Amino acid sequence: MGKEEWKRLYDENGVLIYEGYTFHDKPCGTGTAYYPNGRIYQEGKFGVKGFLSGKEYYPNGTLRFEGEYAVCRGYGPNYPRRGFFQTRDGSYKYQGEFSIRFGGVGFPTVVHPKQFGQITQKVNIPVLMWSDEKDLKSS
Repeated sequence: MGKEEWKRLYDENGVLIYEGYTFHDKPCGTGTAYYPNGRIYQEGKFGVKGFLSGKEYYPNGTLRFEGEYAVCRGYGPNYPRRGFFQTRDGSYKYQGEFSIRFGGVGFPTVVHPKQFGQITQKVNIPVLMWSDEKDLKSS
């Protein structure tokens, strides 16, 4: 069994990509994920399938999103449920519930606000999965 512990995780080139609490060497709990340029990508709470709540930034350091993500029960990453979003230049801002569309195969898609764009993981960090969560609950 793994255990929860605070760690720094690095990519294959030795660049820091995450620091915070982990389980099975995957983000789990409070932590911070980083872009390769060293700026903060996401900070807050991580769990099954990635980011759960907190703040997300553009690579230039501008706040992109602050709020909650929902755990995707199907294929694909977690997706924004509610919160604050703004475009990189600040020309569009949105506060509230996000509308999501689910396809048969593929990632969930943000329908509103459409300016949010495709849901992607911009930093390659390991992701806690359902089997890890089962181990976490039994430890």
